[in-house]
Amino acid sequence: MYAARNLSLSFIIRFAWKPLLVFFIYSSILTILYEVANFKFIAIPFAPIGLVGTAVAFYVGFKNNSSYERLWEARKIWGAIVNVSRTFAVFLLDYIQPSKELDYDALKEHKRIMVYRHIAYINSLRIELRSRTVWENKNDPFQQIINEQTPFFHQNHLEEIKQFLHDDEAEFLYNKTGTSTHILRKQSEHIVHMLNSGCIDTLKQIELGNIIKDLYDQQGACERIKNYPFPRQYAFFSELFVWILAIVLPFGLIGELEKLGTAFVWLTIPLSVIISWIFNVMEIVGDKSENPFEKGVNDIPMTAICRSIEIDLREMLGEKDIPGRIYPVKNIIM
Repeated sequence: MYAARNLSLSFIIRFAWKPLLVFFIYSSILTILYEVANFKFIAIPFAPIGLVGTAVAFYVGFKNNSSYERLWEARKIWGAIVNVSRTFAVFLLDYIQPSKELDYDALKEHKRIMVYRHIAYINSLRIELRSRTVWENKNDPFQQIINEQTPFFHQNHLEEIKQFLHDDEAEFLYNKTGTSTHILRKQSEHIVHMLNSGCIDTLKQIELGNIIKDLYDQQGACERIKNYPFPRQYAFFSELFVWILAIVLPFGLIGELEKLGTAFVWLTIPLSVIISWIFNVMEIVGDKSENPFEKGVNDIPMTAICRSIEIDLREMLGEKDIPGRIYPVKNIIM
């Protein structure tokens, strides 16, 4: 996630320079052909181009709204995961009480294992969601910044969950197709063990089971966004229509500007570049927002969210040696 209030000039130039150069060269060639080579026949009425521009604006706006809905839904899901995680830890610590089979010290270790297993779960889910799919953007111009300068980008799934689980359990869960799914399954088994040990009653087991269900619901919502791409027909034609508009725009501007005088024809170059670039940026904004888990600049900051949850839960356990929060690097926070 880009965390600064405003986009820096270097940030804008990084993704803007190629289309700006293309639009400048293209409009310059057409203007020179019209004014110097006397290709007067290339001028066309501006009215149909205006209609095309209006249609493209509506189409791109629709795509951007839909892309933003995917992004915002993903952020709401992770906000819900934060809330459910805190509730789960509180219920574990308060509901589970010593019994004849498990004294206070033994039970304290069980609680720690379950809280740590939950931290392993959210980090496992984060890493699974950031695996690349075929339709996600592989040519992000900001990817080099993220790779080289942003911590926590390259993380090994097994090593990550080993921080919170016993090695044998981590190996066993990692070898499952859906590691995060089976971590929750392990949590449910542990809750049943607490029931059988007399540490909780059936009502409290149901309460904790409902939280497991809520976590599965939120995980499924994330997987729905991750595994079902933004409809390609909308994404593809949005970009195609923007480039069609950029291609025909100089032909209409040349004729209109010549009505103001021969010298004004050269204004075709800057006006064409500006208008084409504005539409291109609108298209890029939607394109970069449609996949909120693709490990890009506009990604949901799941690493920072997971660390915040970890801090809260470990403080609930009464621990003192707790990692710090994650802050933006180069205005990017993962």
